[in-house]
Amino acid sequence: MDFNLYLIYGYIALIALLLLIFIFFSYYIKFFKASSKKDRTLADGKVNYNFAILIPARNESKVISNILESLKNQSYDKSNYKVFVITEKEDDKSNPIALSYGFNYIVRQDIENKRTKGFALKEGYDYLIKNKVDFDAIVILDADNIVDSKYLEELNKLKNEGHQVGVGKRYSTNTNSSIISASSGLLFSFQANFVNKARTELFKKFAINGTGYYVDKKLIEDAGGWIFLGLTEDVELTRYCYYHGVDMGYNPNAIFYDEQPLDYKTMHKQHVRWIWGYFNKNTLIPFKKGGVKYSKTSFLAMLEYRLSMGLFIFFEAAFALHVIYSLIMSIVAFSYGNIQYALINLCIVLIEIIFMFAICSIANLIELIIVNNKINATKKMKVKLVVFGFIFWSDFFFSLLDGFFHPKKRYTWEKIKHTGDLEL
Repeated sequence: MDFNLYLIYGYIALIALLLLIFIFFSYYIKFFKASSKKDRTLADGKVNYNFAILIPARNESKVISNILESLKNQSYDKSNYKVFVITEKEDDKSNPIALSYGFNYIVRQDIENKRTKGFALKEGYDYLIKNKVDFDAIVILDADNIVDSKYLEELNKLKNEGHQVGVGKRYSTNTNSSIISASSGLLFSFQANFVNKARTELFKKFAINGTGYYVDKKLIEDAGGWIFLGLTEDVELTRYCYYHGVDMGYNPNAIFYDEQPLDYKTMHKQHVRWIWGYFNKNTLIPFKKGGVKYSKTSFLAMLEYRLSMGLFIFFEAAFALHVIYSLIMSIVAFSYGNIQYALINLCIVLIEIIFMFAICSIANLIELIIVNNKINATKKMKVKLVVFGFIFWSDFFFSLLDGFFHPKKRYTWEKIKHTGDLEL
């Protein structure tokens, strides 16, 4: 058996992979240039648009006061926004809390096999239409969010610029609570300060992540109602915006916060949902068709969005497969008595693991440098983020495997518990 030949094949595969990584990520030099520009200050809106704020909040009475308090204290004219908390039962303790703040609540009527945020938003939107609520756009928030006092005022500036979908800058309420919450918080801060900022500069697009955004009423009407009903309704809406040329805007001064998971198990559940929502064919096919095509999204914008997470997962999977390949070849070499070749492959495995560990640490370090002081992490936590970055990033690969071998996890909705504890 020619072990040297197999060793060469392994090296060729590894070098090709590293070359692909370099080629792909070299494109993001454009993103660095776009994101390095000074945050722009938007002009005051000439029109005060009416916002209907929808907050899915099943059994969220422990945390919902924070978001309702922050909405009550908005600088925006109170006559131009209405808040609707969406629950599943009349006796949900979130309902009287909403009333105590002078806001509204909607009790869902059609929940069997429809316990996802997407279906909750559909019922909320249908309620607004049925009851002839006057609104120009809906704002999507979660029960664990908190918004800055000028949040709606800043979203209104985006709306005045003509953006059909707009989002603000995301921070976390519990960055320093654990390495898991810090890692998630860093990723979202990086996405806001680097990815969303650059995408809107270059393409007038961004990736919607769960919450903190508005959608123009006419866009929803043109789509035939709220049609984004899956476990990852944010991915579905993002795809729709890309395929239909929707004008999307980012305002770094529209600041909102949300709570990040504290433990690995909860984070892993989120990652399974994110990854398989991204790859799910239901987020690819239906949202290419129907509705109104407002403009043509550039090929480069589509390619960057479609490849961004996909290639990241591919690189992780390719490295993992190469490690497995090297281990198998080591075992085979031992069985043939070729100790030298076996040891070489074991060294390759060790080097690759160290390399991946370093890549994850460097990724977090780069993110920290880019977001600079725009993440409220202590110096001690920042050091932990660099040292233990592997825990967070490697889980995307394990989540891919978990969803592959346990298909039900791709489609199963599980409530994520929130504490409501604040570090602000």
